[in-house]
Amino acid sequence: MRVQVVFLADVPPKHMAGDVRAVSGGYARNYLIPQGLAAPATADQLKRIAKIKSAAEAKRVRDAADLKSVADVLEGLSVTLKGRSGQGGRLYGSITTMAIASALTEAVGHDIDRRIISLTEPIRDLGTYQVPVRLHMDLIPTVTVVVEDAAGRYFAAVAEDEDADAEASEAAEDEAAVAELEAEDASDDEPAAEEEPVAEEAAVEVEAEEASDGDDAEADSEDAEAASDEESEEDKAE
Repeated sequence: MRVQVVFLADVPPKHMAGDVRAVSGGYARNYLIPQGLAAPATADQLKRIAKIKSAAEAKRVRDAADLKSVADVLEGLSVTLKGRSGQGGRLYGSITTMAIASALTEAVGHDIDRRIISLTEPIRDLGTYQVPVRLHMDLIPTVTVVVEDAAGRYFAAVAEDEDADAEASEAAEDEAAVAELEAEDASDDEPAAEEEPVAEEAAVEVEAEEASDGDDAEADSEDAEAASDEESEEDKAE
């Protein structure tokens, strides 16, 4: 069940002091109201909205001045967190906002609430991440979070593995291309091997034709001799 509340203080990143919003009953009863961050939207509280907003604006100015030095330290700060990982840099578990807040608190000597760490989801892979820290409405420095394994490997190591895989793939492609070219060369050589039988067949045909021509010539010669003999016999008979 949702209830209507008036926010008495800023609750980044969604709510500002003086806002009237409907929130879940559990969120209001268990967190907002006990922490003094909101109050039920009664008639009396609604009349106080202008004063609530004015007081909140003055507080923002003071907080911004106090947190400016912290923001300057956080901006560009790099912290390293360790995690156990498997193949491909996937973590066993994850890096949460609580772990990041703890590391930042230790690094700057100022308490950093995990709720101001702008992380959309836990980090589950080795690597380097840019993480905004919402110190104040107008102060949102960005820190670098490096997640590495026990051996000190992070994103660069994973990238090297990927490069090795890419090189292996390229080598396999080159070998396949060479094999294809060799197959084409072998295919081109096959017709040359078949040319000799063709040439032999042509020679046989020529010899057959010559033999046929010889037989024809011999037959013509025999016919001529026979005709000559007949003429001689006829002359004798006369």
